[in-house]
Amino acid sequence: MTKLFSAALLLFLVAGCVPRITLPIEPTTLSDAEGATVPYGDYQTYYERLGRDSGEPVLMIHGIGGGSSVFQYRFTAPAVAKAGYNVYAIDLLGFGKSSRPAIRYTQDLHVAQIVSFLETVIQKPTVIVANSLTAAYSIRIASERPDLVKALVLISPTGYERLSRPQDERRVRSFNTFSGILGTILFGVITTDNWQKYFLLDAYASEASFTPEVLSSYDQNLKVENGEWVIYSFISGNLDQDVKSFWPNLTTPTLLAWGEKDGNFLRLTDSEDFLAARPDVPFVTFENSKLLPNEDEPKLFNEAVIEFLRGLE
Repeated sequence: MTKLFSAALLLFLVAGCVPRITLPIEPTTLSDAEGATVPYGDYQTYYERLGRDSGEPVLMIHGIGGGSSVFQYRFTAPAVAKAGYNVYAIDLLGFGKSSRPAIRYTQDLHVAQIVSFLETVIQKPTVIVANSLTAAYSIRIASERPDLVKALVLISPTGYERLSRPQDERRVRSFNTFSGILGTILFGVITTDNWQKYFLLDAYASEASFTPEVLSSYDQNLKVENGEWVIYSFISGNLDQDVKSFWPNLTTPTLLAWGEKDGNFLRLTDSEDFLAARPDVPFVTFENSKLLPNEDEPKLFNEAVIEFLRGLE
């Protein structure tokens, strides 16, 4: 028992020593982009914009994995902008250079943040490109606010069998469990290099796309002050979004993109529920990709996205 207590105490002390950093607004993450912030309630949403002012707007939203940010679209945003579109990429609250309050983050908070950005910044129907859980948020937004969404590009969306837990009192209790000592220990563990590599290699198909630059970006973003709170919220299911009531009746033009290589978190067979409900939706797969074809095979992914965008004109 003494040894167990000592080990737990050591983990707690190590977790408490996770170095915290502050991300500067400049320079921007995306090539040739302008960075800015816009108020959202008491918080600030950071975003980067690039491309033609007169081009049709495209909003890119990163996934919810720890350390995510606009960095995820460093290959796609410039390519779409070069094709003539007005590209925006945002950091959700709790990520990147947006505000990181020490709160319980929820699906409703992030959905409302995205809706506010569409209403106040872009101000016209927009094509949304989103990944995994934020793809599920985008499905909900397109269903609830079709006036804001012109089309969707959904990369490996969740919301059927995965990340679809009901939002009830159990989510609050689970969050409260993680927001104490247990969460502090857990955060200290997952911010170590070995654990970060383990989780990221489940998203990236190979070490060719999982570069030192990738690890550095995720590591820095994880260690920003209050970076742990969105992690606690994700693990406890507070960010889950069920799409079973939204997706089947959605009429918004949509492109589904999926990596063919299975990871522990997401598999190609997860696409079957989405295709069964909307069999006419264009579906493109990428042979050498897992969760992030936009990073594993950016050239092919960008070509598919631009072709889809051209078809909307």
